[in-house]
Amino acid sequence: MNLPPTPDAMPLPAGADGHAHIRAEGVTVTRGSRRVLDDVSVTLSPPRSRVAVVGENGCGKTTLLHVLAGLITPDEGTVHRTGTIGLARQELSARDGETVGTLTSEALAASLAALAALDEAALAMAGGDPAAEGRYTAALDAASRLDAWDAERRVDVALEALGACADRDRPLSTLSVGQRYRVRLACLLGARHDVLLLDEPTNHLSPALVDELTDAIRGTSAAVVVATHDRQLLRDLADWPRLEVGETPARGDRSGASRPRGG
Repeated sequence: MNLPPTPDAMPLPAGADGHAHIRAEGVTVTRGSRRVLDDVSVTLSPPRSRVAVVGENGCGKTTLLHVLAGLITPDEGTVHRTGTIGLARQELSARDGETVGTLTSEALAASLAALAALDEAALAMAGGDPAAEGRYTAALDAASRLDAWDAERRVDVALEALGACADRDRPLSTLSVGQRYRVRLACLLGARHDVLLLDEPTNHLSPALVDELTDAIRGTSAAVVVATHDRQLLRDLADWPRLEVGETPARGDRSGASRPRGG
């Protein structure tokens, strides 16, 4: 399945109660004769919702993350999303003209938009607009959830912690796959999204950087889903609930087929 070239950071409006979440119910994805995901339900709501998605390579972990992010529409079931979502895919291409600054700008987009909305509402209130107070309250809530005033500094700190290139003008095409991945991962961690979806996040990281990443994951207030087969990372995250995924036949004999199960 070919996915569209969408940003890794996806800002979405907060819910009516002001809270961010992803809620998937009865999600099923079928490819040909295989049912990759079968009746999966999971709810993520910050702060500190945690789920580790486990299973063999090719069993559907990436598919689940792409469904949660909105890149794949499930064949059955529903997914409701509010808040900002940061997705770290396994691969990161380098399209013409893209630089390290392209990734940092995408990571900071939600924070900068919240601050711009806050400024606009403040000016409207000063001008006597009676409807501006509600917009100001909503913008202030969004900026506060993202800690938008400190976003750029956090990205810089994350870039340094993961040994990533911080030169905003550096073309991504001149970086190795591992270097590009570390830049993107640092941007997502520093942006303070409401929900982080991390697909095999220890790929291309040295043991020392894996430790840095583990500390960052444990320290974030975001809801986090980590899809991984890295046994050391799973041991480090041993207290997290687990969601096991595996392919099942879409039709015919299903005896002995594994089913996703939430922990």
